[in-house]
Amino acid sequence: MIVWSGRGFLSVLVLAVILVVFTSILPKEQSDYAYIIGLFVAGVFSWFMGKKWNESDGRIVIDKQTGQEIIIKPNHSLFWIKMQYWGIIFGGIGILILIKQFT
Repeated sequence: MIVWSGRGFLSVLVLAVILVVFTSILPKEQSDYAYIIGLFVAGVFSWFMGKKWNESDGRIVIDKQTGQEIIIKPNHSLFWIKMQYWGIIFGGIGILILIKQFT
């Protein structure tokens, strides 16, 4: 079961689309590079778009009963991890696969 909020599902969607495209383009012997490219591109996408979407100012609403101001900020996450941190996770996995490829 995939759990997301906001646009967090786009991290996995971008990764899946890029993997499909590059595994069909690259020859079978270089299929590991499709995973590396996919993870890096999805990581960059997740980092920049997550930062943009999660760090916006939000809305200020006033509670009718107490009169206090409440700031409602957006939350774009996947498996309760904010979208920009998936960029770091995808990049780290891509680096691990790249290191494994050369050893």
